[in-house]
Amino acid sequence: MKQPEFSKRLVLDIRVLLWIVTLGGLILAGWCIWKGFTASLPWLSAMVGLPWSAHGVVCSFYLNMAKSDHSEGGITFETAKATGFQQQDNWQSPEI
Repeated sequence: MKQPEFSKRLVLDIRVLLWIVTLGGLILAGWCIWKGFTASLPWLSAMVGLPWSAHGVVCSFYLNMAKSDHSEGGITFETAKATGFQQQDNWQSPEI
């Protein structure tokens, strides 16, 4: 069986850890409330919110990587092929 690429394993590992932390935080908060803990629970939002933020960053960079695929069949390659592999200059020389 073919091993998944490193980037795909990374995203999958982060998702698993994300759910473990989320469920663990909710269980811990429920246990604290059940035991009569009367203080606020700001640590809960940090404990659960920060990993979700990190997951968003990882997924964003993963999708950016997919957009710049230079192998045949990739988005960048096919765009260059459609233009005859000519570089497009989007700047204009200043008028003197």
